[in-house]
Amino acid sequence: MFLVTEDFKTFIKRYPVISIMVGICTILMILTAFSGGYSTANILKLGGYQHDLVNQGEYWRLFTYAFMHGSYAHFFMNMTFMIILGRPLERALGSFRLLVAYLVSALFTGIVMYFTYSSNIVSSGSSGVGYAYLGIYLYIILFRKNLLLTDDRKFILTFLAIGLISSFIIPNSSLIGHIAGMGIGFFITPLLLNKKSKFHHSYYA
Repeated sequence: MFLVTEDFKTFIKRYPVISIMVGICTILMILTAFSGGYSTANILKLGGYQHDLVNQGEYWRLFTYAFMHGSYAHFFMNMTFMIILGRPLERALGSFRLLVAYLVSALFTGIVMYFTYSSNIVSSGSSGVGYAYLGIYLYIILFRKNLLLTDDRKFILTFLAIGLISSFIIPNSSLIGHIAGMGIGFFITPLLLNKKSKFHHSYYA
């Protein structure tokens, strides 16, 4: 279910939301590279979050931070995260519902950061959205586990455990943002699932 087998054209056709979101993040990464790299100034210039700037009326930063990243490693890790976890969700929920999940989790994670981060912290990255995807999967494992194969459930729980551990041990990792994203994903899942929700496993075309 999580193995990417599509060619580029098929991938874009099947997963338009994931493709667009990864595309936006990639464009920002390229702009960052051509404007001098991942400095604090560049992160903020291209949409990163900072409490004081939001207080000054730049409310869009509660959302745009989710498309900007703090380093090249951060970018590539999150894009891998988004593609692996997002593909099955876009097919199961549909593109519109996945878009809603993306926008809601990004915005509300930004709001949580606003009320918990100190004024001098600069933050960026789509990790909160990625953890929202994990929250969606966790809800499905707990309450709709018939939608997933046993091996897929094991993979998700392993991925979740690794993600939580890394949130504690990786320097500058946003533990609050990760937990907030996961909680938001978990609680909005009942609004996203319907009778047509179905995951396409490896033996499906």
